[in-house]
Amino acid sequence: MKRILSLAIIFGMAINMFAAPAAAAQNKTQRKQSGGIDLFALKDTNQEGALTMDEAVALAMKDNTTIQVARKNAEIYAQQVRQYWSSVYPQIVASGSYTRALRGQEMITSMGSFKMSLDNAASASLEGTLVLWKGGAVRAGIRAAELASQSGYLQLEETQNQIKDVVTTLCFGIILSHALIQVQQENLNIAKDHLKEITSKYKQGLASDLDVLNQKVKVSNSEPPLIQALNSYDLGLLTLRRVLNKDPQDPLSLTWQLQDVLKIKVPGLEELYKMAEENRPELVIADLNVKAAEEQVKIAKADHYGSIAAFANLTYSGTSDHIMIPVESHNSSWGSNVGLRVSIPLFEGFRVDSLVKQRKLAYDQALLQARDTERNIRIEVKRSWLNFNEAKKRILATKGTIEEARKNLDRTNIRYRNGLASRLDLDDSALLLHDAELQYVQAVHDAFTAVSNLNYAVGKEVTQK
Repeated sequence: MKRILSLAIIFGMAINMFAAPAAAAQNKTQRKQSGGIDLFALKDTNQEGALTMDEAVALAMKDNTTIQVARKNAEIYAQQVRQYWSSVYPQIVASGSYTRALRGQEMITSMGSFKMSLDNAASASLEGTLVLWKGGAVRAGIRAAELASQSGYLQLEETQNQIKDVVTTLCFGIILSHALIQVQQENLNIAKDHLKEITSKYKQGLASDLDVLNQKVKVSNSEPPLIQALNSYDLGLLTLRRVLNKDPQDPLSLTWQLQDVLKIKVPGLEELYKMAEENRPELVIADLNVKAAEEQVKIAKADHYGSIAAFANLTYSGTSDHIMIPVESHNSSWGSNVGLRVSIPLFEGFRVDSLVKQRKLAYDQALLQARDTERNIRIEVKRSWLNFNEAKKRILATKGTIEEARKNLDRTNIRYRNGLASRLDLDDSALLLHDAELQYVQAVHDAFTAVSNLNYAVGKEVTQK
C-alpha cells in the first residue's frame, strides 16, 4: 500500500513538472496583459470628458473660482488707483434748495397786518475746490495705491501658480490610484490562483483543509484594498471636478503618458535658489508690501502739517410769490468768491502721533514678513529638491526588485506544484511581489509630485529632459 502511494505521489509530481512551465507562462502572460509590468500605463484613452494633465491645468486657469476671485481682486486694486488720483483733480459740488411758505409771517400794526416774506424762496451754489498741498499725503496715497495694484496682479499670478500645482498634484494622485488598482487587482488574482492550486492539491490529498481555509481568507483580505483603490480613484476625479469648477455629475476622466522619471534632471540647489529669487511672485509682493507700508507712514505724518486748498464758488438766492422765481429781479441776488483755505492742526489729542507709531510698526512687520517669505521659499525649494532626489533613489532601489519578485513567484509556484515548497513559501513570494510593486508605485508618484512642487517653489518649469 505504501509503495502504491509513493508511486502515485511521484506520478503526480511528474505531471506537475511538465505542466508547471506552461502554467507559469500563462500566468506571466496574463500579468502582462493586465498591465502588471507597466503599472502606469493607461488602459482607455477614449473616455467621455477625457483630459490630459496640460488640458486640466489650462481649464483650471480659465474656470477655477479661486483664480476668478483673484482676478476680480486685481481689478479692484486697479480701480483704487483711480480713486486716489481723484484727490489731484478739482472737486466740484453743486447744491440747491427750495422753500415754500405754507403760512407766511405777518407784522400786525395799528394800521393793520403786513406780509413780511414772500411765499417761495430758492438758493443754489456751485463750488470748486482744489487741494494744493496736504503734507505729501496725496502723492503717498497714489503711490500706495499703485503698489497695491501691482501686488494684486502678482497675487493673481501666485494664485495661478498655486492652482497649477494643486491640479498637477491631484492628477498624479489619480494616476497613483490607477496604478494601485492594478497592483491590488493583480494581488487578488494571484491569491485566487493560489487558492486553485491549493484546492487542487487538497483534492489530491497533498494539502490540508486548513491550507484551503487559510487561502480563502487571503482572497477575502485582498478585496478591500482593491475596493479602496477604486474609491480613491473616483474621489480623485471628484476633487479634480471641484477644482475645475465642474458639477459632480459632469463626465470627466484623465489621460496621461508619463515620461521616464529617472531621465528628468533638475539644476543644482544654488541655481534653484537664484531662479526662485527671480521668479517667485511672493518675493516681489513682499517687497511691494514694504514699500506700501513706507508710504502709509508718510500719509500718517502728513496729518501733522495740515492742508492748503484753493476754492471758488458762485451763489444765487431769490424769493417770489410765484412758484417760478425770476433769476433777474429785485428779490434775487448773485454772488461769487475765490480764495485759499488753510487748515493747520494744533492739537488732536495725540491721535496723529499714535497713528504714525502704528504705521511704523506695520512697516517693521512688513520687513520681517519679507525676510520670512524669502527664508520660507528657500526652505520650500530645498524640501522639494530633497524629496525628488530621495524618490529617484527609491525608484532605482525598487525598479529591478519587481522583476526579481516575479521570477521568484513563478519559481515558487513550480516548486509548490512539485512539492518542493510549502504554502508559507508561496505566501511569502506573493507578499514580496506585492510589497515591491507598492513601493515602486509610491516612489514614482512621489518623484513626479516632487517635480511639480519644485516647479511651483521656483516659480517656473525647471526640469531638464
